[in-house]
Amino acid sequence: MRTMFLKLFFWFWLAMTLSGIVIFLIAFNMRIGPMHAQFERRYSVERARIVCEALALYGHTAAGIYEKYGELATRNFVRHGEPHGMRAYLFSTNGTSLSGPAPLHLHKAVQQLLISGVSDIVFDKGIVSAAVLVKSPRGKMYVAAAEGVPPIPPPQVLLQGWPFTGGFWFRFCVTFVIGGLVCYGLAWHLTSPVRQLRAAAQRLGTGDLKTRVSINTKGRGDEVTDLVRDFNRMAERIEKLMLAQKQLVRDVSHELRSPLARLNVALGLARRTASPAAAAPLDRIEQEAERLNVMIGELLTLSLLESDSARFEKESFDLSEVVDEVIQDADFEAAGRNRRVKFEATVPLMMAGNREMIRRALENVVRNAVRYTAEGTAVEVTLEALSNRAVIRVRDFGPGVPEEVLQHIFRPFYRIAEARDRQSGGAGIGLAITERAVLLHAGEVQASNAPDGGLVVEFRLPLS
Repeated sequence: MRTMFLKLFFWFWLAMTLSGIVIFLIAFNMRIGPMHAQFERRYSVERARIVCEALALYGHTAAGIYEKYGELATRNFVRHGEPHGMRAYLFSTNGTSLSGPAPLHLHKAVQQLLISGVSDIVFDKGIVSAAVLVKSPRGKMYVAAAEGVPPIPPPQVLLQGWPFTGGFWFRFCVTFVIGGLVCYGLAWHLTSPVRQLRAAAQRLGTGDLKTRVSINTKGRGDEVTDLVRDFNRMAERIEKLMLAQKQLVRDVSHELRSPLARLNVALGLARRTASPAAAAPLDRIEQEAERLNVMIGELLTLSLLESDSARFEKESFDLSEVVDEVIQDADFEAAGRNRRVKFEATVPLMMAGNREMIRRALENVVRNAVRYTAEGTAVEVTLEALSNRAVIRVRDFGPGVPEEVLQHIFRPFYRIAEARDRQSGGAGIGLAITERAVLLHAGEVQASNAPDGGLVVEFRLPLS
C-alpha cells in the first residue's frame, strides 16, 4: 500500500468494521445478561412444573395403594416405584409419613407446603426437596415429597449458534460491503486532488510549462485546495521565468552574431596589412572567434528546440544509415588522435522524425566519447531494435562521470570539470541539444557508468 488512496481506504474501512464489531459486542453483552436471567427464570419455572407433575402422578398412585392395601404395600411401592433419581415419600395432611421414616428436611418441606399451599422445589443447605399436594382416587388429600430432585438439561436450541447466528453474519457482510463502498468513495474524493497534483507535477517535470491543475473548489475550503492554488501559482511563475530565460538566450545569441561578423571582417582586413609577426595572434583571434560562432549556433539551436518543435518537418528515414554516417565522420577525426570508433551495421530500422535533428543529437554524444576515451581505445556504438524501439548505445573507455552528477550532464552549460572542458572546447550545450532532440521524438536518453570504466549513453527512439 504505497499510495495515499489505498492507505486512506484501508484504514477507513478497517476502522469502520472494527467499530461496528465493537459496538455489536457491547450491545450484545448488554443484552445477553437480561436474556440469560430471563432464560434461567423460565427454565426454573419449567423445571419445577415438570418435577411437580411427576411427583403428583407418583403421589396419586401411592395414595391409592395406601388406601387399598395399607401402609406396608405403600412402603414397598415407594421403595421400587419412586421416580428416577428421586427418593419419594407419602405424607398425610397432618405431616405424618405414611411410607416409612423420612428425612427432616422433607418434613420441613411438607410443613412449608401445608402452610403456604403452593407446590414448589425447596433448596435447604444444598439439598433439593420438593413437596406437592395430591388427591387419592377416593378424593382424600395427601402430600407427596421427594429429595434429590434431578436437574433437567437446558434445551440447547435456545442458544444455538451463539454468539454469532446466521442472521448476524449476513448483516455483518452487508455492513462490511456498504462500509467498504463508502470508504472507497471517501478515499477517492479526498485523494483526487492529490492524484491530479501528481500528474501535473510529472507533466511539469517533462517540460510542459503550461500545466495547471483544475479542480472544482466549490464547497472545498481545505488545505488541499490551497495546495492546488499554490501549485498553479508556482507553475505560472516557473513558466514566466523559463520563457524569459529562453527569450534572453535567443536575443543575446542573435545580437552576438552582428559584432562577430564585423569581427571576422576586421580580422580579414588586419591580415592584409599586418606584419608576419602578427600572424600568430591573428590566428588565435580567428580560432576564438570560430569557437564563439559555434557556441552561438548551439545556443540558437537549443533555443529553437525548446521554443517551437512543430516547425520541424518529419520524414521517414533509415536510422542505421544516419548512425553509420555519424560513425564514419567521427572515426575519421578519431584516427588523428590515436582512437577509433567501432560500429556494426544492422538491418534497416525505419523511424519517422527529423533526420538532421537525430544526426546532430547522436553526433554530439559520439564526439564527446571520442574526446574523452583513452588513447589506443575504440568508442563502441551499437544499434538494435527492442520492443518496437531503436536502442543506440555509445560507450567510451574514459574516466567516466561521478555518480552524483550523472543526472545533471544534460543540463545546458553544465560542466563536470571546468578547466578540462574549456581546454577541449566544450561549452556544455551539446548534450542539452541531444536530450531535447530525443524528447521531441518521444524518446529518452540516459547516461550511466560502465562497470569496468567509461561512460555509456543510451538512446531509445520509437520506430515507425
